[in-house]
Amino acid sequence: MKKGLVLLLVLTVCAATLFGAGVQETSAPAVQEVESPNKELDPMFKDRNGDWLADTPDDPKDILNPDTLIFAYAPVEDPAVYEDVFADFLAYLEQMTGKKIVWFGVRSYATQVEAMRAGRLHISGFAAGSVQGAVNTAGFNPLVTMGNENGMTGYKMQIITGKDSPINAAEDLKGKNVAFVSETSNSGYFAPRAILYEEFGMLPNKDYFTRFSGSHDNSILGVYNKDYDAAAIADSVLLRMIMGGRVPEPSTWMKVIYESPVFPPTAYGVTHRLAPELVEKIRQAFLTYDWTGTKFAEQWPDDNRFIPVDYVKAYEVLRKISAGSAKVAEIAGD
Repeated sequence: MKKGLVLLLVLTVCAATLFGAGVQETSAPAVQEVESPNKELDPMFKDRNGDWLADTPDDPKDILNPDTLIFAYAPVEDPAVYEDVFADFLAYLEQMTGKKIVWFGVRSYATQVEAMRAGRLHISGFAAGSVQGAVNTAGFNPLVTMGNENGMTGYKMQIITGKDSPINAAEDLKGKNVAFVSETSNSGYFAPRAILYEEFGMLPNKDYFTRFSGSHDNSILGVYNKDYDAAAIADSVLLRMIMGGRVPEPSTWMKVIYESPVFPPTAYGVTHRLAPELVEKIRQAFLTYDWTGTKFAEQWPDDNRFIPVDYVKAYEVLRKISAGSAKVAEIAGD
């Protein structure tokens, strides 16, 4: 009887051992993460689905769902003006999210990007030229752009100079002072640098001299006040300044010596750290907001709604321009 009990125990242990080994042998292998196609995405972020954007953090402690959300628009000379323009939309955003929304008036692209990277900025509109940098270094997730029933509207890069200036073509910029906005601006930096080299063979600070104004507004006012020989600007900003009475009718004081094809506009979106359910509420707030009779309709007369945006497709042209500008920097030894 005792020998039989011992044998039973031995067989039980052996069976358990074999069963355990079998489970280990047949268990599913660990899922391997897919490498992001976005080679410029900061290593601190993960992109498992290949959409080029930072994913929601794995650690729940890193996910944000605060009672107060901070909103910022792209840097402008007078942020208070745009705070008024966005006031009605921010009230609607509060209604849709159940959160308090606070306006943050940024004055530089660097401040805007750093604030989102640090988790202090939750929702923002990034000007076209800063979208790539915000995506790659700050974890910005674009959701929408402004548009109309025909789709996304954009803007053009213009190089402007004074009406009475001897500069009549891009080639005449040799030896002149040209105002750029900042090193994160598309129409105020990346595009003109790339285009002036690729189309006219001119390198910055060799064939022409660059000056940084800090904003499109400042560049435009600099040409108006004759502080710069010329400036590379976004035509949409010039239009808003004319409509706001900040500069006179263009034909009275300036001329355009170069105009680019249409570029995609400002992208509005969120930090990748926001809780997914909150992101969806924010997305719906953008997509369902009625522009009728609002200051949005006055400020952006060609647009009448927010529309979804695909970062990979919509901003491909700007990524190519950025690469072209980087090539110029390498050649020029910047």
